[in-house]
Amino acid sequence: MRTPPRILIVEDHPASREILQARLTANNYDVITAEDGEEGLLKAREKQPDLILLDIMMPKMDGLEVCRRLKGDPSLPFMPIIMVTAKADSKDVVTGLEAGGDEYLSKPVDHAALVARVKSMLRIKELHDTVLEQSSQLKLQLKTATKIQSLFWPKIPELGTEGNIWAVSVPAGYVGGDLYDVIPLPDDSLLTYVADVSGKGVPAALIMAALSTKIRSEALLQKEVDKILQTVNESLYSLTSEEGFFATITLARYWPSSGKMQIVRGGHLYPLWIVDGDIGDLPPLKGISLGVTPHVHYEKTEIILSPGESILLFTDGVIEAENEVHELFGNDRLIDYMKETKGPPYGKGLLNLICSWQGNSPASDDLTLLEIWRDKK
Repeated sequence: MRTPPRILIVEDHPASREILQARLTANNYDVITAEDGEEGLLKAREKQPDLILLDIMMPKMDGLEVCRRLKGDPSLPFMPIIMVTAKADSKDVVTGLEAGGDEYLSKPVDHAALVARVKSMLRIKELHDTVLEQSSQLKLQLKTATKIQSLFWPKIPELGTEGNIWAVSVPAGYVGGDLYDVIPLPDDSLLTYVADVSGKGVPAALIMAALSTKIRSEALLQKEVDKILQTVNESLYSLTSEEGFFATITLARYWPSSGKMQIVRGGHLYPLWIVDGDIGDLPPLKGISLGVTPHVHYEKTEIILSPGESILLFTDGVIEAENEVHELFGNDRLIDYMKETKGPPYGKGLLNLICSWQGNSPASDDLTLLEIWRDKK
């Protein structure tokens, strides 16, 4: 808002216009005037005042139409409008407010009421502008945070003839709580995982960063995947239990040369193991989400990923993706896609299908996919 605030008076009656101008100028406001609705609409768009006093009954274009056009123009900033009416009937007041007016004054305008209404509306204008500025600064900070978060996504290693890895994470907002990683280990195995921190936005992203750092440090200290998860769980519980945050995770250690894979899960969706165009059976894997309670035992299982087979780790943003009529993508469509698609790989095609399914509907949750597959011989 300007200093002093700029006020536009739109009034066709010369004497009334001059009185309003004199009173507001005496209170140190920057005042501009218009003699009818068309001129008022033009000046409002050109000068973009901080407040408008708008007479309702005017030639060429009445105040109600001026108000509707100004409030219906998304290119204009917020300009509070005080409707000035010679009719104090409640129906006329309601009509003015329904047209977009923010306040009203009855003629003849009382000086004290005029000053009080103007000060009140300018306080609202100042508050609105402050919130708008803060929102703009927050968006800029979130864009920066998004760039920083992208640094957490690892460089996917090339496995050559021994297999393939592909992964992607798509946040629902600027920053998200989904994460994945691919960590090379000294024995030529790879530690991979997909995790989902409860909630969205900045808090989830910060916990994601802490979780990623802890898993990477434990990957070099612990040899067994279940022990890694136990240790990470203790740390996350100490960090977030009071705030109520938690994370689900599927973690796997993969030996590309043999196809051996050890899998452990903490409250996360089961990965899909695609075998001969069908879904393979993984044994039950007990394990509660990370950060919920201390001293948790996690079960692990071991499979062999044979040539032509694939395993897909994913977050619930896949099955909970909504289209424009709020239908969920769901488990059935996911399974049908896997069975009907010639692969591997499956992940990129699945991502394209989900994006097509969503259409113009905004994403309601972060979405992450990580696929490991071995080519057919």
